[in-house]
This record gives sequence, C-alpha cells and structure tokens, in this order.
Amino acid sequence: MKDIYFRDNIVKKNKIPILIYVPEWIQLFSDNKSRSMQKIINRLEELIAREKECASELDNMEIIKKKVMNKILYLSKDINEDNNMVALHKMKEAEREIIEINRKIPRLIEELENLPKIINEQNTLLLKETIKRAYQLINESKSGSERCQDQINEIRQSLAELIEKKVDMEEKVNKLYSFIHGMIGADEIDSLDESFLP
Repeated sequence: MKDIYFRDNIVKKNKIPILIYVPEWIQLFSDNKSRSMQKIINRLEELIAREKECASELDNMEIIKKKVMNKILYLSKDINEDNNMVALHKMKEAEREIIEINRKIPRLIEELENLPKIINEQNTLLLKETIKRAYQLINESKSGSERCQDQINEIRQSLAELIEKKVDMEEKVNKLYSFIHGMIGADEIDSLDESFLP
C-alpha cells in the first residue's frame, strides 16, 4: 500500500488526540487492527506508561530530596553543636544520596521533555496506519456491499417471477371455477368442493 504524507504538521494543526484513547477509534479498530498497527499501539502504550513512570519518579525524587535536605540540616546542627561523629557518618550518606538524586533528576526531566515528541511521532505513525487500514476496510465493505446488492437483485428478480407465477395460478383457479360454475351451477359446486378439494 502507498505511503501517506501529511502537509505541514497536520497532526498538530488538527489537534489529533492519542488515538488509542479516542472512543470512536476504539469502536472502529479494536477488532480491525493490522499487525503494523498493533506494533505501533504496543510501542505507544510503552511510551505513555514510561511518561507516567517518569513523572511519578520525578515527584518521588523531589519528595525524597526535600526529606534528605531536611535531614542534612538536622545533622549539620548535631555535627556543629555536639561534634557528633555518628551524625557525621550519616551526613556523608545523606550527601551521597543528594548527589545521586541530583544526577537522576536532570535525566528524568530530559526524558519527560523528550517523551511527548516521541509519543506524538508514534501517534502520527498510528494515524497513517489507521488511514491505510480504514481504506482497506472501506474497499472490503464496498465489495461486500456490492455482492449483497447483487444477491438482493437476484432475490428481487426471483420474487417478481414468483409473484407473477402466483398471480397466473390464482387466475387459472378463478377461470377453472368460473368454467365449472357456468356448467353446473352454484349448488352442485359446493358438494364437488367437499369431494375434490383438500
């Protein structure tokens, strides 16, 4: 099938949402996905899950950082005022923890900044595959509809022939009755009906 090229960022312009969350898309394609669509959907779901994970990790890091900073302030007081060596050891641990947090936070922020672009790219790919699949389904449905119409036409033709045949037979019945009635009269016809009609 042909490739699809959109003019000047049509996805952004048309504010196309994440397709896998659009009820109409779900209704139309949940049972009609191509293999390539399924691959993109899996990737998209992974990216969206990762985005949530990153946001959650970042929130947790900020909370932990705040706690560790408070711990450092508390330990500083113990070290400065009481010359507490246990507090000094805990202080070094807390400083290492802050260094590790300060190393992780920028990475998470960078990943969170990049993920929407990657998600949008995958969503655009899914849109293209969805359009291809939609046209396949349109063509299949048109062919199916034409086959149904052919069958309908055949049935109509058969029905018209059957109706004509039925009318002819009813006419024949009426003519035969008229003939017998004309020959023998109404009184005799009733007793004959009883004898000969099922």
